[in-house]
Amino acid sequence: MNFFAYLRLYKIQLVKTINCFITFLCLGGCSTLLGSSLLDIQIRVRKPFDVVTGLVPSRSIGYMIGGVVAGFLEGKIEPNCAMGFAALFGSIAIGLAPWFTTFNPIYACFLFSGFSSGILDIFCNAYVFNIWGDQVAFYIQILHSSFGLGSLLTPLIARSFLLPSTNESLSDEAIFALYSPDDVKVQYAFMIIAVTLFCISFGYAIFYFIDKSRKQIEVPKEEPDKQKPWKKYLCIGIAGLIANCSFGIQMIVGSLAPAFSVKADIHMTKQTGAALVSVFWICYTFYRYVHIGIAKIFKERKILYCSYLLTIAGALVMIPHAARYSECTWISIILLGIGYSPTFTASLAILQEYFYLSNRLLSVVYFFGTVGESIHPWILTFFMNTKPIAFTYYLGIISVVQVFACFSLNMICDKIFKKEDRRDVSRTGSIRSYAR
Repeated sequence: MNFFAYLRLYKIQLVKTINCFITFLCLGGCSTLLGSSLLDIQIRVRKPFDVVTGLVPSRSIGYMIGGVVAGFLEGKIEPNCAMGFAALFGSIAIGLAPWFTTFNPIYACFLFSGFSSGILDIFCNAYVFNIWGDQVAFYIQILHSSFGLGSLLTPLIARSFLLPSTNESLSDEAIFALYSPDDVKVQYAFMIIAVTLFCISFGYAIFYFIDKSRKQIEVPKEEPDKQKPWKKYLCIGIAGLIANCSFGIQMIVGSLAPAFSVKADIHMTKQTGAALVSVFWICYTFYRYVHIGIAKIFKERKILYCSYLLTIAGALVMIPHAARYSECTWISIILLGIGYSPTFTASLAILQEYFYLSNRLLSVVYFFGTVGESIHPWILTFFMNTKPIAFTYYLGIISVVQVFACFSLNMICDKIFKKEDRRDVSRTGSIRSYAR
């Protein structure tokens, strides 16, 4: 099938998928926007740094609650409706957050923003799986690379709105003497994300009414799974651990790396800290596309083993040298960005080779992911308030755990499943009705 024939055949599915890509672009932006602007928000509310870092777990808590709610709503509510309202709600929350000058309203806005992001995260992943079925591997890689692209672009956008400063080791009182809340301009970076999410919500509304106006199409029955339940549950549990660590790494780098780079002994500027996050997401996003290309030439398992080695190397450079030497900070961030990039989605592709990933199983995996996205930054903020070097140890350790879980999944699948158990994932007729 040539490219243009493919576009004609799947044009509606592709438009819906692109809408999900843009949604994940915004989710990635939300994940790094707070970290890049945290020090300017401190000026806005005129609170000590250890108080302002409480905004990071607020979004994380909301994210986790949203993930739990999405797990209950999945299958009980039309997905376009759920994602449309979540995108609209999230756009309002993230747009209002930086305009307040007191802590509690900003905290509430980030909490609600995280709540909508948790719903969008789980529903978008399940939505793309439902659209493409066994052909989802390519599209799920692009979906998550869209998250990386948003995480990459947002610090660059926010950087132009950050207040300049000449000495990042100044005390809170000295910084407050230099700048007033009215000097802060970073709220315009928030508005860019908010407007984009607002427009995306209308896309889901259009899809909802299009699907509602169509006659119900019979859903093709999926092939029955022959695997024993304990095998599936074991693999889903390991995949959940991988998601937990993977999403946690994303949020730690996006939310806390700029603050770490300023407060640690390396004393980078806020602009350089934002650039550090951008470099991580450049490596993360670019290597995803490289991985898609080289996977057609080399065996994917061998490529993944190289990724595991790069992640381990990044962790070794990170602990503890990244807190003392800026060169080690840059090297470790680059290695982690490249190494960790394809591992989570590749793990889902491995599972799909052996059994059908239903919406409920996917919701379990992504629920563990949203928990990691919430709990890891929340834990780390307690240590970073007094010891910024804790960032290097925590990020390094969680990276090693993620590699161990990925490697274990490969080994266990090879051990408990037979070669003849592998499913044929080359079919094209598995697109389901409600997402057409």
